[in-house]
Amino acid sequence: MSRRRPEPVDGMPHRRVIRSLALVGALATAATVLAGCAAPAAPAEEPLPDGLAVAIQQGRLDVVNGRLVVRFVNSGAEPVTVEGFEVETPTFAEGLERTKPFELGGGGDAIAIRLDLPESRCDAESGPVVVHVSTRTASGVEATGDLTADDPFDTVARVNAEDCLAASVADVAAIVLPEHLRSTGSGPDRRAFIDVTIEPVASGDTTMRIDRVYGTTLLNAEDGIDWTLGIDVAAGDPPLVLSLPVRPARCDAHAIADDKRGTILPFEIETGDGRAGRLDVPSDPGLKAELYAYYGERCGLEAPAG
Repeated sequence: MSRRRPEPVDGMPHRRVIRSLALVGALATAATVLAGCAAPAAPAEEPLPDGLAVAIQQGRLDVVNGRLVVRFVNSGAEPVTVEGFEVETPTFAEGLERTKPFELGGGGDAIAIRLDLPESRCDAESGPVVVHVSTRTASGVEATGDLTADDPFDTVARVNAEDCLAASVADVAAIVLPEHLRSTGSGPDRRAFIDVTIEPVASGDTTMRIDRVYGTTLLNAEDGIDWTLGIDVAAGDPPLVLSLPVRPARCDAHAIADDKRGTILPFEIETGDGRAGRLDVPSDPGLKAELYAYYGERCGLEAPAG
């Protein structure tokens, strides 16, 4: 005899179904509301203004002062404010940064920013010079992006080569110009010598060859233009002195007045680790003043002040 399943009391199963359907509906409604409240997608980043370009330069005084010129040009029609920028390239140990804003008018306005050079990385391959720039236009549009700098004279590569040659030379010896000029006689008959001291490091297996010292715009060798040397130096060698007989490259008062690099001696050097090139060794202020005085005396010119 089969037993009949009892009838539901007060329709309880039906109520559960209704509640479940209501819960599903509520959840769906909440999801729709939340979707409507979600943050809108971030707007696309604005590109840098059209016509903004950057180049790398370095003048003679910038070389002496260890600075790099970052030149911005705005060939666009609208003025642009550069809020800040950073220069990066693989051969710089760190980036060059400027945070002070400057403005560029339209139609080719340009500005040259001078920044102190960082140390070079001698274990890095050369690469592009990338300038990270933040800008704001006259209409208030802000943008951030990268510009690849033009480097028409391979300034960054040259700076790196010079720095790394200097580091290799320092591993072998110090090249020291004298505090004073050695000379004999007076007037047009005066003769002078720059006594350069080579001071090798105490020990090691490093070597270099000093091929020559080049004449400058102000000074030449007594018997020509350059001083030909051909001297090998190794770590652990005793110090030696190179006496360079010096004469004016020309007798012109303007040569001293306009001089920028005439008392910086360029040494042509090749080091044992394979680096080669010119190493510029500047005269200190005392020697520089004495060289100017010698130039004027031997040429019969009025001695320059200071």
